[in-house]
Amino acid sequence: MDETEAEEAQGEVPDGVGPEVFREQLRHAARQDPEQGAHVTLHDEGLYLADIESVEAEEGGHRSRITLRNGAIIAGVTGAAIVAALATIRFRRRRSN
Repeated sequence: MDETEAEEAQGEVPDGVGPEVFREQLRHAARQDPEQGAHVTLHDEGLYLADIESVEAEEGGHRSRITLRNGAIIAGVTGAAIVAALATIRFRRRRSN
């Protein structure tokens, strides 16, 4: 399967399930006990869930924009990327400087 075929074969989404489901799951995870040091990998970058300020729909509604507390923005995040990140939540302690 070449890249074009892989992009087209995205599977079926059950009726009533849209991108907002994935955004809400990420928001929910980010609110859970931030002192535990939960972190995920998103776009090959590790980030602490507690550092997520907001998760919003981009224009068109299919991709998400994640704003971090330090002002950084991770744009173009797909539902699949959110699912993959949440599936690999890990816990570690932050190092105090």
